[in-house]
Amino acid sequence: MIPKKDRPPSLIDYGINIKIKLAFLWTSLMFLYLYADYFELMTPEKLENMIKLQTPVGPTSPGLLVIFSAILIVPALMIFLSVFLKPQINKWLNIIMALLYAGISILIIVSSIGLAWRTFYVIFNFTEILVFAMIIWQAWKWPRVTHSPKADNHDHQ
Repeated sequence: MIPKKDRPPSLIDYGINIKIKLAFLWTSLMFLYLYADYFELMTPEKLENMIKLQTPVGPTSPGLLVIFSAILIVPALMIFLSVFLKPQINKWLNIIMALLYAGISILIIVSSIGLAWRTFYVIFNFTEILVFAMIIWQAWKWPRVTHSPKADNHDHQ
């Protein structure tokens, strides 16, 4: 063992605000979505189906595009909302949205397992579930303010 006096100094580990952590986790998810969808363009018949206005859930329509848009707008907004919302609503919104979107990822995994051209999609969705788990964990253990009885009495004088 190296004597303490000969060891290099420890690196500083700066604490990161919970809001910033959550925003970065949602940002990571957006990159996962973008890359998974980009790679999906390289699968057989994907571009042909897009040209024919076909989606995995049926023909493309204005209403369906609105639904797809809403599904992807929420995680994008969670980046900004995680920074700007007050802690209580922020905590629960992050937990609820992460649970909801993890459920979507699970459905995608279930519908994609065993399909060779969807293996990459399964990998992306497993990764997304890990990020959702980190969001839920970080939001669940949101730091709390601790009050001492003396501080409370002083504040009310």
